[in-house]
Amino acid sequence: MNNVIEGDPVRHRTDGWTGVVAETPSRLANHAWVNRDSSGDPYPELVLLTELEVAD
Repeated sequence: MNNVIEGDPVRHRTDGWTGVVAETPSRLANHAWVNRDSSGDPYPELVLLTELEVAD
């Protein structure tokens, strides 16, 4: 999943939480910044792309 773009809905493969890509990966091509749907934290977290899948 190396071609996610800002705004894409995603799901964490092992933990099951969902979120939205906050920033398109650039120099850290194996990570993406993701805003979790269930988090009250206003800041996105850095997640490995291999841990993410496209959410329906």
